[in-house]
Amino acid sequence: MYKTTRRYGLQSTLFALDPWTISKANIQTRCPDAARPEALASLEQAQDFYKVATSAGIMASRPLLLYYCFMNLAKAFSLTVQQRATFNQAQHGLAERIGPGGRELVDAYLQAFKSPNRRTGDLNLFDEFLQAISSRALAADIDFHLTNLLPQILPGHRLWAEATSSQERFIALNDIRLNEDGGDQQIWLTVELFADDLTRLGVTHTRLLGESLLAGDFREVQCAIKIKGRKLIRFEQIRPRSYTHRPSDEVPHLVADIKPFLWTTVASIPPFRRYYVYLSPVAEHPQILPQLLSIFAIMYYLGSITRYRPHHFDSIIASALGPRIEEFISGQPLQFIYLMASEFAEQEVTKPSIV
Repeated sequence: MYKTTRRYGLQSTLFALDPWTISKANIQTRCPDAARPEALASLEQAQDFYKVATSAGIMASRPLLLYYCFMNLAKAFSLTVQQRATFNQAQHGLAERIGPGGRELVDAYLQAFKSPNRRTGDLNLFDEFLQAISSRALAADIDFHLTNLLPQILPGHRLWAEATSSQERFIALNDIRLNEDGGDQQIWLTVELFADDLTRLGVTHTRLLGESLLAGDFREVQCAIKIKGRKLIRFEQIRPRSYTHRPSDEVPHLVADIKPFLWTTVASIPPFRRYYVYLSPVAEHPQILPQLLSIFAIMYYLGSITRYRPHHFDSIIASALGPRIEEFISGQPLQFIYLMASEFAEQEVTKPSIV
């Protein structure tokens, strides 16, 4: 939704061959005057790092460049949404460590630190970015294990499942519907998915609600619809939102309710966006990050490896998870750039399907 001086209106999908121009235009219009020069400079650096990384012929040279691209994008976005007025005194807010097994990637974890730093007062960028994207901060310093972050990456997820002999964790949604009761002046959401996707993975309806973090907010309701012979399952939001004058006034809040539980792929063909829920064992729920933050964290780890211990990067690529990491480095950055452009614009941004 977009907001005028009086009311909200419905956004349409924005098609852009160059997502950087969308981010720049929104910095120029949304970012406070005092922070705008820093935000624009950060965006310019992010774009330069991206160009160099994607033109690099050697895979091992890309992760560090891509992390600095992501880092500068995070700064520009946080400044634009007024999370902070400046990042003059800032640090990564992450540190990579190796657990007792001593193996890169499978025994590695990231220490994430609350912002600001308790001792120096410097801002910790990871926590600042988390707050800018999700409006929630780290409750305390926390360790994120790479083995818990890797399955959260949507593109190439089946490579992770095959390499680790694990069950797939993403379930595609067929539709997300906004519903209104004009008499009671209430709106709510329903989500629909195909029953055979759950059958294929042996996932019960109760397990889907619990592992996707939708339990307590959604319940199953009857659905007699079939699409090309495939039965749909429908889950309905338990607590509707009330509105006073227009339902559109509450739609942004309704979307914000479900956004943390959805993963997205950006495509250049209709429907241009595909939404998924992520099923995670309950024990791993504290390790779940918003989609953009898990991408950011993994790229930080890979960038740190290629900077300080480049010989270990070769062993990672040679491991069973190597194809997953190569897919992540090659395919994920452009998704990140388009998803960030959507955050800047508060609008779905995608690449046009032009031959």
